Amino acid sequence: MNTAEVLNTPGYYYAIAYALSVFVITCTNERKIGRWKLAAVSCAQFALLLFFMTVTDGVRQELFVPSMLLIVLLLLGYIYICNDFSLREAGFYFVKAFINGEFAASLCWQIYYYLRYVRGMQGELLKWVELILVYAVIFTMLALMELNLKKDLEELHITRRELLVVIIIAASVFAMSNLSYLDQNGLFSGTFVMDIFIIRTLVDLSGIAVLYAYHVQVKEIQIRFEKETLHNIMEMQYKNYQLSKENIDMVNRKYHDLKHQINLLKTQAYVGKSTSYLEKMEREIRVYETQNKTGNQILDAVLTNKAMICQNKEIELKFIVDGGALSFMEDMDVSALFGNMLDNAIESAEKQREKQKRLIWLYVTKEKQFVRIRTENYCDEKIQFKNGMPVTTKKDRRLHGYGMKSIKSTVEKYHGSVVAAQENNWFELKILLPAGG
Repeated sequence: MNTAEVLNTPGYYYAIAYALSVFVITCTNERKIGRWKLAAVSCAQFALLLFFMTVTDGVRQELFVPSMLLIVLLLLGYIYICNDFSLREAGFYFVKAFINGEFAASLCWQIYYYLRYVRGMQGELLKWVELILVYAVIFTMLALMELNLKKDLEELHITRRELLVVIIIAASVFAMSNLSYLDQNGLFSGTFVMDIFIIRTLVDLSGIAVLYAYHVQVKEIQIRFEKETLHNIMEMQYKNYQLSKENIDMVNRKYHDLKHQINLLKTQAYVGKSTSYLEKMEREIRVYETQNKTGNQILDAVLTNKAMICQNKEIELKFIVDGGALSFMEDMDVSALFGNMLDNAIESAEKQREKQKRLIWLYVTKEKQFVRIRTENYCDEKIQFKNGMPVTTKKDRRLHGYGMKSIKSTVEKYHGSVVAAQENNWFELKILLPAGG
C-alpha cells in the first residue's frame, strides 16, 4: 500500500461517521418528525452517503470540492428536515456535525493504520472491531456533550453573525486538516504518514473544541439576555401596577364620593328626565368596584387594570379569585404571572369578531396544599404546542414569546407546574403551585 492509499481514508469511514454525527445532533435536539419517519429518512440518507462516498472515493483533486459540496447539502438537508430548526440553526448544528464526523473518521483510520502498519496486527476483523469501538466511544461522548448543552436553555436561537463565525471556523479547520492530503509538498503539509495523520486529527480535534466552546458562549449569552429581559419585564410590570394601584385608590375615593352625589341627585331629579343619564353614568364608573375584592392588593390592581382594558376592547372578563391563597408569592411575581396570563388572553380574545366570543375566565382557588390557577378564553386560531406550552407565532422567536417564558419562570420559582391546551376552540392555561411556595 503506497502513501497516497494510506492517506486516503476510505469513503465508507466518512459515510458512517457523517451519518452517526448528524443522527446524534438530531436525537439530542427537538425533532419535527416521528420515530418511524426518522428511521426511514436516516436509512435513506446513510444509503445515499455510502453510495456517493464509495463511488467518489479517491476522486481527483479538481472534483474534491464539488463532491464535498454535495455531501454538505445532503447532511444539512437531513438536519433541517428532521429537526425543529430554522435554516440558521440547522446550519449551526450542521457545522458541528460535519467537523465531528471529520474527526471521528480521521482518528479511526489513524488508529487502524497504527495497529496494522506500526504494531503489525493483521486481519479484516480488526478493522471492523476497531471502527465499532472507536465510533461508539466518540459519538457517545458527543451525545453526552450535546445533552449537557441542552440544560438551562430549551431553544438556541442563532443570529447571522453567529452562523458566519462557525462557518469560518469550520472552513478553516477543514482546509488546514486536508492540506497534506491535497498537496503533500505544501508549506504546511507533513512529510511522513504519521505526521500527516497527527496534523489532520489534531486540527479536527481543535476545531471541535473551538466550536463547542463557542456554542457554550452563545448559550451563556442567550441565557443572560433572557434572564435580563425577563427581569426587566417583571420589574416594569410591577412598577406599572404599583402606579395603577395608587391611581385606583385615588379614583376609588372619588368614586365613593361621586356615588353618594349621584344618589342624591337621583332623589332630587324629576321622574323620566335626568335619572336615565345618571344611571348610565353610574354603570360606566362601576368598573372600579372590581378592585379590592380578591384579598391581594397587587392582584386587585392587575385585575382592575386589565378589566379597564377589556372594557375598552369590548371583552368580558370574569373571575373567581381567592387572592389570599397567593400570600406566599412575592408582589413582583404576582404582577408578572397574572399580568402575562391576562395579556395573552386579551391578545387572543380581541381577535374574535363576534362579541359573544370575547370572553375570558380567570380562576384562583386553594385546594388542600395546592393553589390552582386557570385562564380560559375562546381561540379559533390553531395553536402549536411544544412541551405543553404554546409556541409563539411571531417570525423572530428570539425577541418574542417572553410572556410565556415569564409565566414558566415564575411557576418554576415556586416549584409548580404549568401546562396549556386547546380543545374545541377554547384555550386553557393551568398552573398548579404548592401552597407554601
